[in-house]
Amino acid sequence: MNILCVTAHPDDAEILCAGTLARYASQGHTVTIAVFTSGNMGDAKIPPDELAVMREQETREAADLLGARLIWAGIDDEHVFPTLEQRRIMIDILREADPDVIFTHSPNDYHPDHRYVGQLVFDSYFQKGLPHIPGQQRPACRFGQAQVYYLDNLGGIGFLPTEYVDISAVFELKMRMLACHRSQVVAMQELANTDLLGMIEIQARFRGLAAGCRYAEGFTRLDAYQRGLTSRILP
Repeated sequence: MNILCVTAHPDDAEILCAGTLARYASQGHTVTIAVFTSGNMGDAKIPPDELAVMREQETREAADLLGARLIWAGIDDEHVFPTLEQRRIMIDILREADPDVIFTHSPNDYHPDHRYVGQLVFDSYFQKGLPHIPGQQRPACRFGQAQVYYLDNLGGIGFLPTEYVDISAVFELKMRMLACHRSQVVAMQELANTDLLGMIEIQARFRGLAAGCRYAEGFTRLDAYQRGLTSRILP
């Protein structure tokens, strides 16, 4: 299958679903990580142009550890909105990946960039398979078919998973991928007094308690017309 994770910021995939992506990769599926913004506003000291370069390099290092393909949209951090222009970008992302499974942010996530990326994925879902949408750079891919899973919220706040993936065997890889985002690990400590690696270990362990394993990632599947599912496709 083609597995696509569409997130707002360069470290979101590693924080919220890198273990699940690693499980898919180990089974021979094609994994693509699409990052919608450059993360260029995520530091109080490093200028945005310089930070954007750093964060793209860090993201590529993390994707290489997984053997994943990276799509880099480069929208300014903190400037995601459900506009026609950004919808066209999202449609092309979905067309390039031609996904069977899509992971993206939950509608009640704490960050507006996250929420709007999730909305753009929802709004672009059918358009990816319609060949006559004007202004698109890529040809249409398969219509419908992809299953959409919403990612956990940071801290698990306001999010009740309906499905879990046991990531115990790949947890070390997940943390190595997250550690590639050196600039954000430092920024989270300085700006928010948050140990990013420690926080994610706790959340994975907490979700593991509910899933009956050491470490887990939690998701909810988007249940909507023409997106029904009769069997589990998560690893």
